[in-house]
Amino acid sequence: MYDLDGTLVDSIPDLTIAIDNMLQDLSRPPAGIEKVTMWVGNGVPSLIKRALADNMMGDQSKVIDLSLFEQAHKCFRHHYANEIGRHSCLYSGVRKFLKKMAEEKVKQAVITNKPADFARKLLKIMAIDHFFELTVGGDTLTEKKPYPLPLQYTMRYFSCDSDNALMIGDSSNDIKAARATGVKVIGLNYGYNHGEPIEYSNPDAVLSSLSELL
Repeated sequence: MYDLDGTLVDSIPDLTIAIDNMLQDLSRPPAGIEKVTMWVGNGVPSLIKRALADNMMGDQSKVIDLSLFEQAHKCFRHHYANEIGRHSCLYSGVRKFLKKMAEEKVKQAVITNKPADFARKLLKIMAIDHFFELTVGGDTLTEKKPYPLPLQYTMRYFSCDSDNALMIGDSSNDIKAARATGVKVIGLNYGYNHGEPIEYSNPDAVLSSLSELL
């Protein structure tokens, strides 16, 4: 089970362009790539609210007016649909690792907080969608990471128990979801994670590339 943004794909450039275009539509100053990198990881609604508030806590209850959020959300989806995959790239070692796992008949799934339609589109643009039998997005279920439901759902789908499952991600959300599900988890140190080293979240192992698992 893999996270997507910050784990398989460096998607921050596309997200930043979409957020800044959204803010421009609303006559607000651009956020820029450093802020967007800090804000990603909890799904599109949280990202948009943080951008509107220009603050990491912008997604807390009642900080952002609902009508403003709905307007911004529509703008963001429009711009991200145009930008998705245009400036993104796979991290080093990702394609080689996915190919090796497929050759070994290992079942592979993506569990992301990104909306499922955008997740599938990005996987297809990056030409790695064929490696995954299942993609679980942030809007697929009633809960998303750091809650365990997406991992539990995936394990049930594959009739897999915790001893035969592994989560790979770049953020504390991935670590927390894995711990709550009782599965081992690997943290990748090149991702986003709100600017904090992944080591702080205490994964079972920390890697700088998926190639290190080969």
